[in-house]
Amino acid sequence: MRRAAISGSERAPASPRSVAIVAAAVALTACTAAASPRASGPAAAPPRASRPPTPAAVQPAPVRALAPAVASLDAREPAAPAAPPPAATAEGGASGASDAGLRPSIEIEPPYKLGQHPVPRGQAEAAERDRWNAGGRGDPPAPPPAAEGHPLPRIIVDIAKVKGPLKARDVERIARRHLWIHVYSCYRLRAYRDPSLHGKTTVRLTVSRAGKVTGARATASTLSAPDVVSCLAERARSLPLPAAKAGSTVVATLQVYPGDDPVEPPPSVLAPGPGELGPEAISAAAAEALPAWRSCYEAALAGAPELWGRLAIRFHVTDSGAVDEAFEVESRFPDERLTRCVLRRARSLTFPAPAGGDLRFVMPLRLSPDPQRPDR
Repeated sequence: MRRAAISGSERAPASPRSVAIVAAAVALTACTAAASPRASGPAAAPPRASRPPTPAAVQPAPVRALAPAVASLDAREPAAPAAPPPAATAEGGASGASDAGLRPSIEIEPPYKLGQHPVPRGQAEAAERDRWNAGGRGDPPAPPPAAEGHPLPRIIVDIAKVKGPLKARDVERIARRHLWIHVYSCYRLRAYRDPSLHGKTTVRLTVSRAGKVTGARATASTLSAPDVVSCLAERARSLPLPAAKAGSTVVATLQVYPGDDPVEPPPSVLAPGPGELGPEAISAAAAEALPAWRSCYEAALAGAPELWGRLAIRFHVTDSGAVDEAFEVESRFPDERLTRCVLRRARSLTFPAPAGGDLRFVMPLRLSPDPQRPDR
């Protein structure tokens, strides 16, 4: 029997079995389409590596000190009450999610009284603290910005007169290089209590033919601190000068004026103090500075996006709770401008009055640009 040909306008009637096969294929195709996300654009985009899950937002106050681990502060802006999680997109992220709300991490370690430094538990923990104390500026490291203003005291060393074979220009070059740190050390004896202290002191030096200063005497001074004047004369004795055919007499003028930032007190006056203040009270008061500290950090990240490190602040709180000292200790944060910005805001804080008198304590901060990796 000859089978009839099928033309474009004529089709053979389908058998019940073929109809069932076609229906099953259509159903299978529909299931597959429902299980696969629709690709956007002309071609499906490759899967994107997503950021690790963001930790829940933490309100900036009060700050909770968690011992012995580092206490984590807000990783993103304080938000309204949590809403239901958005639906997942084809790329595996949350619908409408954005990195714009993420903020750099500022974490606070448990504060401790001066002299009660927690001892690292083993070499690994000590090495990790050292790594944080040094910090970093990325790879390759971004160059540090130029310092603004003049934070240190302004010190001028001049040689007014030289009688003898030594040349005034050579003596002045050596004196400027050698005496700066000595003038600063003498100045800080009083300047930490009197920020406006300034003046000019004239010192007369007797120099042997071997170049050794055998006598130093202050002949005039406008400084209102006699102990600073006597210190300047004593420190001038250490000036190393070249040998000559004969001895010489040198007249030096030492001028010192306040810088833009306070002067740190000398080590001889640093004491823990009799006062006591709980870590919770310290952290709660410090929370007021968090927005300003974050602004300092974000400004620094604009020039060094990978800037990170540890900044330990030593506070001196008076018996009324006022802050009259805030300086960096232990650490060496790799951005001087950020350090100065953080310390300036720290000096404006007010703490509860310590029980028993004044108090010095250390409150370390850890700063990381990635809120997902505070342990970087």
